[in-house]
Amino acid sequence: MNVCRYAAAVVAALIVASAGAVQTFAERLSAKRPFLIAHRGSQSLAPENTVASFVCAARLGLDAIETDVRLSKDGALVCAHDDDLVRMFGVERKVADMTLAELRGLVPVKGKGLKSWPKEALRIPTFAEYLDVCEKYDKVPFIETKGDIAVVKPVLEEVRRRGLAKVAVLSSIQFDHIREARRVDKEIFVHHIFSEPELLDELADMGNAGLSYNYKDLAEVPDGLVERVHAKGVKMCLRAGDTPAAVEKMTALGLDYIPTNVTIPL
Repeated sequence: MNVCRYAAAVVAALIVASAGAVQTFAERLSAKRPFLIAHRGSQSLAPENTVASFVCAARLGLDAIETDVRLSKDGALVCAHDDDLVRMFGVERKVADMTLAELRGLVPVKGKGLKSWPKEALRIPTFAEYLDVCEKYDKVPFIETKGDIAVVKPVLEEVRRRGLAKVAVLSSIQFDHIREARRVDKEIFVHHIFSEPELLDELADMGNAGLSYNYKDLAEVPDGLVERVHAKGVKMCLRAGDTPAAVEKMTALGLDYIPTNVTIPL
């Protein structure tokens, strides 16, 4: 696919946000199966966690766009998966040790379509820019908080300021982030990544919650697991729907939403 045709949408995605009433996350889940989540945007067409990857995922029609959010040295919310910048940017520094201005001067050295996108679309996005894309294309923001727990409150404040508390998802592999999210905001859907069975009851008590378990192969999933999670009123997903066959099997298992790294129409 020629990704250059998407380039014109990048600036617009940063500036224009859609208007009018939007469906809640719960409404969207109840209306559509499979519900596909673009993991770090469209990694198949652009470097992960860039505006280019977010726009591609949105224009391909996926239901939600996932990103990772961290705090910079000066307290800005930025989208970056790793705690350091080595893998994607070739820079041996940590995100938390750099200011927003320093981070914005970097572009990836790894990823698809590096030569097809303008620098503006490839630099480390702010959280606000990510939300701009989600709003413009009416996609669910699936937000993974990383690093210091202090990241959770400003993320939720921005989500609520935009009126997205019933649309967005706050996820984390760090359960203290999930607890903090529910303390700060009673409405937002919370999702615990690679959860443990002993946390199921606590998630159920939180309400409006989901989880994933760390099964690398769908054949390893115990019989009745999805039903036991659903019986507690908790939603569930597994990784990752990267082929039509995997998506079909996950849908048959009764999973509620499906992350994909491929981000092609399945």
